Amino acid sequence: MTKFGIAKGWTIGLACIATAWVPASANDASSAPPVENARAILLANDTERTLELMFTQLVPVMESGFIGQIGQIEGGADLLNNIQNNYPGGQAAFGKRFGELMMVRLRKEFPNIIEQAAQEYVAEIKTDDLVAIRLFMESSAGKSMIAAQPKIQTKLSMIGQEIGKKAGQDAATQLIGEASKHLGNSK
Repeated sequence: MTKFGIAKGWTIGLACIATAWVPASANDASSAPPVENARAILLANDTERTLELMFTQLVPVMESGFIGQIGQIEGGADLLNNIQNNYPGGQAAFGKRFGELMMVRLRKEFPNIIEQAAQEYVAEIKTDDLVAIRLFMESSAGKSMIAAQPKIQTKLSMIGQEIGKKAGQDAATQLIGEASKHLGNSK
């Protein structure tokens, strides 16, 4: 192959790579099947990262639930004792390993979850709206919003925790006041 042929090949290859990263134009998005626009929205919104965060927060609950369920089955108490005494790290490590195995399995399902989500978008959102959402999500403004979301979600979570703590304290105080009518003054 000549130098010209190699250069031409590189140029064509780079052009193909570059066009793969260019956001959809209005024509591309409006001519795409609705499910393709839905998938593009989910991709632009970094849905896999969202799933990873969601399941990472859920797994510790599953770990303790798994250990709790073992204790409920016939012979479970003996099994838990055996795990505690013989499994490296005891019940805590056993539960943690369950969580690791769960995450591996859940990650394998991400493409399936995303596909099902895309199908739901198609079922619930008009085709023209899917096009508009895709174009926004792939625009500079959409990318800016997507980039800001994790920080905003973290701050909102902290605000929600603080509000929840205060609401819980207020509800407990009110309930204790109401219960004192029935239970007497047992403070």
